Amino acid sequence: MVAIGPISVEIRATVAVAAPLAAANLAQMAMGFINTVMVGHLGGVALAAAGLGGLLYFTMAFALQGIISAVTPLSAFALGTGDRDAASRIAGQGLTFALLLAFPLALAAASVGSLLRSLGYEAALAEAIGRYLAGVVWGAPALLGFAALRSLLAALSRTRAVMIVLLCCVPANATLNWVLIYGHLGMPPLDVAGAGLASAAVHWLMFGALALHVGLTPGLAARRVFRSALAPHGGDAKDIVKLGAPIAGMMALEVGVFVAAGLLMGLIDSDALGANQIVLNVASITYMVPMGIAQAATVRCAFELGAGRPVRARRAGLVALALGVSFMAAAAILLWSAPRAIIGVYLDVDAPANQGVVATAMRLIFIAALFQVFDGTQAVAVGALRGYRDTKMPMLFAAIGYWGIGLFGGWWLAFRLGYGAPGLWWGLALGLAVVAPLLGARLLRAGRQTMMIVPERRIVLP
Repeated sequence: MVAIGPISVEIRATVAVAAPLAAANLAQMAMGFINTVMVGHLGGVALAAAGLGGLLYFTMAFALQGIISAVTPLSAFALGTGDRDAASRIAGQGLTFALLLAFPLALAAASVGSLLRSLGYEAALAEAIGRYLAGVVWGAPALLGFAALRSLLAALSRTRAVMIVLLCCVPANATLNWVLIYGHLGMPPLDVAGAGLASAAVHWLMFGALALHVGLTPGLAARRVFRSALAPHGGDAKDIVKLGAPIAGMMALEVGVFVAAGLLMGLIDSDALGANQIVLNVASITYMVPMGIAQAATVRCAFELGAGRPVRARRAGLVALALGVSFMAAAAILLWSAPRAIIGVYLDVDAPANQGVVATAMRLIFIAALFQVFDGTQAVAVGALRGYRDTKMPMLFAAIGYWGIGLFGGWWLAFRLGYGAPGLWWGLALGLAVVAPLLGARLLRAGRQTMMIVPERRIVLP
């Protein structure tokens, strides 16, 4: 029999959690791609409405999911201590937050149309965005509830169900779009509003399927989870807010900087905006894998700390970091090796009308390849630090690095020094290059500090 070393064991444990989550992340991206393609057949106004409306809505939802994502490290830590009841109770409080946070999300979405009109948007575009949001917002409780159940299953290292549900929802999403957008199977054509309603229906399918899985699977303590959602627990709720609010802030900062960069690209020219959309989508696809690894790192670090094993927790963080960096290094090589072929997936690279977009995208994809490793480093380090319940300083690093250095530096290079679209992306790359080593060093420091505690003792984190 061949002995398996501790690093090999940790790699297997991390990959077992991370691989299904990465696949689930990619499935969600696939649904977004399908939405774009199907709405695109309605024309430019509908495509812009669904694109901008979806961007605003899911940016707000993504930030709110950050609060709920605190369920993962808190539940994983409780499981490490052997307290399964506490893990289920915390997940139930996550469901409570999902319901409560759905209301401000709905109110914010409802006000977007009038806000855009006041900012000078064309009436037809603002009205179309409002109709899209009026449809998609019906899925807000389900989208946030799904995040809570997903967090519990991640803490339990049972992520395969999350992957299966999302993969099954990809064809369901396409079918619902086909029925509701264009009017099939006896339904009237709802155009862009149909796209919003289709997304809302898919969110309810996602939540319902995962809730059914939790309810029917032995050992998941389903009754405690759903019963806890109706019985507020002040201590757990306080812990979720304390840990989750900085996570939400960092998510908003991270996503927001790319939204802001997109808006600035529109001030350069249409070629820059189109190239930015293509390369940002490519970078988002590669990012889904380290994002899954980061989620696994949260689970592994929190669980081992709960079990009073700081050496294993440190190993879990470093193994996850190595996996994330290795994947993104391979992604960088791919982007460098075949940039034109990658761009060709999105548009005809030989068409004369596309040459401006292609030329700009070629320059941006080179920069994107350079920051792949930095992007993977910061993503995984943040995930591992959440396992250590360290979320405030990473948020501060993000504010300074992404906005103070990245966006401001990109704006300066693009507009004051005249480097245009590449200058904006060089600024973003610089921001990542600053944040990534800071987060990596922070993770190493957290690992060293917890190892100073006697391993047999329980570790009480702040």
